[in-house]
Amino acid sequence: MTENELVQRLKAYVAAKVPEADEIEIPFVSPIFGGASRETFSVELKYKVRGKPSSQRVIVRRECETGIIETSVRTEYTAYRAFQDSDVPVPRLVWTEDDPKWLGTPFYVMEEVLGCQALHVLFRAPPFQEVREKVGSAFCRIMGSIAATDPARVGLQDELEPVAPGECWKRELDYWEKYADQNELEPQPVLRAAIRKLRRDPPPPPPRVVVVHGDMRAGNFLFDEKGEIRAVLDWEMMHLGDPLEDLAWSMNRLWTFSEPDRIGYMIPREEGIRIWEEASGFRADRKALFWWELFTSVKSMAIWLSMNKKFATGANTDPIVGYGGIWALDLQRRILLEQMRKAG
Repeated sequence: MTENELVQRLKAYVAAKVPEADEIEIPFVSPIFGGASRETFSVELKYKVRGKPSSQRVIVRRECETGIIETSVRTEYTAYRAFQDSDVPVPRLVWTEDDPKWLGTPFYVMEEVLGCQALHVLFRAPPFQEVREKVGSAFCRIMGSIAATDPARVGLQDELEPVAPGECWKRELDYWEKYADQNELEPQPVLRAAIRKLRRDPPPPPPRVVVVHGDMRAGNFLFDEKGEIRAVLDWEMMHLGDPLEDLAWSMNRLWTFSEPDRIGYMIPREEGIRIWEEASGFRADRKALFWWELFTSVKSMAIWLSMNKKFATGANTDPIVGYGGIWALDLQRRILLEQMRKAG
């Protein structure tokens, strides 16, 4: 879809959603690169209602056929709706749309959070290095708050696929093993050895099933120079599961390769675990946590394998996809090999 076509379709959509609006303009549209599952645009909307001008910066996220992970935008906007006005900061939804007639695929529109950063490597240098532990503390508290949230209370119990406590690990491992099966272009012996290890020694069931963000890591939230987290993003892999899954995912060494003792270049690992335990009400059993850390590398490799296949076959030529399918896949394999040595 060309930028002009996107503008015209969005104008028609705004006219339908705000029938009293006239002089609708979209003076600014900018694609946001870096994600691999959605087409994302920063958009400025302008129109008048009964002569009174209105201007708003929004984010438009739409499904795309070349996405790396097979998820629905409904999962994302359901998450944003569930956590509005909670202690988990999320962007405010403007519109949600399942009808593909407007932009070709389902999409949603949310307010753009301005004056923030997302790139986690910024924590390695001033001015963000000075606030990285403050951000890390807030990140772990928010992650704990997600785990502490009653799915039924926020309307997610009936929106997400149910799972018994003892089946959390198996459902996730089955899914991502199948995903690797579908996307590997060459044998992955380290990955297969890790999967066998995970199946031989599964973790104990969690005390209860919780909301799992699914991609809770540095890079998937917006922060400012004061060290405040303004919004948690990228909920497309949200599901019900084991609370340790998000904690383990956040500690993947891929997100903090040169500082493995920190979570996402932010906060020392053990301090982050302590804050998470306090906020969530769960105890991070170290043996079970290691299982989920090993699983994290398996899941990551499955995603990078998908990127590799999409790029190699020409289905998606975005450089970010090529980067993930080559560099991240190789690095994650090395991390997994190190974990396997540690597992013995």
